[in-house]
Parts: sequence; C-alpha cells; structure tokens
Amino acid sequence: MIMENTKYLIGDVANLMGLSRDTLRYYEKRGILSSQRGENGYRYYTDQDISRLISILYQRKMDIGLRDMETLWASENSIDDLTAIMDSRLKEEEQTIRLHQQNIARLQLTKTDCEDIRRNLGQISLQDFPSAYIIVPHTSFSGSVEHWFQYSKRYPGLDMMYTFSEFSWSRTEDTIHTEHKNSQLVLYESLKDYVDYPITNNTPKTPRSMLCVTSCCACRSITPSPDDLLPMITWAEKQGFMVSQHFYSTYASHGRMDGLDTCFVKIFIPVF
Repeated sequence: MIMENTKYLIGDVANLMGLSRDTLRYYEKRGILSSQRGENGYRYYTDQDISRLISILYQRKMDIGLRDMETLWASENSIDDLTAIMDSRLKEEEQTIRLHQQNIARLQLTKTDCEDIRRNLGQISLQDFPSAYIIVPHTSFSGSVEHWFQYSKRYPGLDMMYTFSEFSWSRTEDTIHTEHKNSQLVLYESLKDYVDYPITNNTPKTPRSMLCVTSCCACRSITPSPDDLLPMITWAEKQGFMVSQHFYSTYASHGRMDGLDTCFVKIFIPVF
C-alpha cells in the first residue's frame, strides 16, 4: 500500500518488490539502503529510498555483488566506479558466452560424428578430403596425443582437433601391409571461429579437392587394420579408380558395439 504522504512501510515495500522483510533489513545492515523511523516507531521508506532500492535490484540482476554495491554507495563519484564495475562484468559475461559457444560447437561436432557413424558405418563411398587447418604438421602417433593435450590446455577450443595419420600400404596377393608415416593435428575449417588460436592466412591447410574413397569402420584399436582397408581398395578398383599408395585415418569416437569396446575410425584413400 502506498500512503498518501509517500511514506512506504516495510511490509508494503516487501510486497511491492517481491522481497522479504529480512532482505530489506539486510540491505540496511550492509549500508546500501536506508529507512526512516516515524513518530510511531514504524520503519518507512521515502520515494528516494525506493528509487535507490530499484537501482540495487537492477544491479543485482547484473550480478553486481553486495561488496561492490557498498563501495558504490560510499564512493565520492559512484559513476566512475560503476563504469569500472560494468567493464569488468561485461568481460566476464563475454567470456561466459564464449565458453557456451565453444561447448555448443563441441556438442554439434560430436552429434555430427555420431550421425556420420550411424549413417556410414561399413559403407564405402567417394568424398572430398576434409577441409581443415593443420595445427601440428608432423608428429608420431603417440606424440600426437601429447601435442593434443599441450595445445588444448594452452588454447581453449583446440580440444576439438582431430589426429589425421598418414600410412603407406602395399599388397602381396590379397594381403595388405601398412606402415605409419606421419600424424597431424588438424582443426576443421568450420570450427575456426570457436577456438582461441591465431589462425592466419599462412596457417597450412589440408589438400583441397582431393577425392578419396572413404569408409567408417568399427575397429578394435584406434588405427585401422588391413582387413578394413582391403574392401575399400577392391571397391575403388572395381569403380575404375587408381588408388594412392597412401591413406589417412582419423579416430572419430569410442563406444560399445555388439557388447565390445569399439573404436570408430574413418579412412580416406585418395583416388585418381
């Protein structure tokens, strides 16, 4: 209830603002809100007190802490102090938004991998080699794990990198022999805006327009076996393609299949 003499009782203010009386008393105790005492001993608030309370509630919605509010209300020039607090809060909120954007990108990336596995597991097709930035161009297979942790720790978002490993292969009758040549850590071009890494025009990229025979395989390890490779080579040759003596693989996900731990690996064999 608003009284005719514009004096607001604590209960009226509590009901109007949706606050408890204890909260109002606590704000007074912290020195950020004041009230008056009438001749009857009742606590009441003036229009100026209500205006100040509205500022307090608005600042609380912006997550301004009570300690900062105490500083503001005790300041000689609160506008300067409030501007500094706003600058700090804006940076915090922008960082929070950035972290949410990166997490959404991770979720979408994993969902895409899952959909790709479900749709293409065991299927052989022709695809372009993925467009990606090469973050670490040369490393061993085990070294790629160490680099992944180092770069991911230093640059937020680079945990979305994939290891692409290059192998050579040779064939003796119907037997395929493979040998690891090099591993790279790459970041898909579509993720460029979600990592805090200085990607420039000079950052190397994977080959563009490199057509590959491709398959997603369920493997017992994170590297493909010759048994995974042979059907792809046979399929490509039946289609009239010449296949490269090199192929690439990347580990897409780890899960369970037919009750067994399974690595889902994608293989790319360039064709001509």
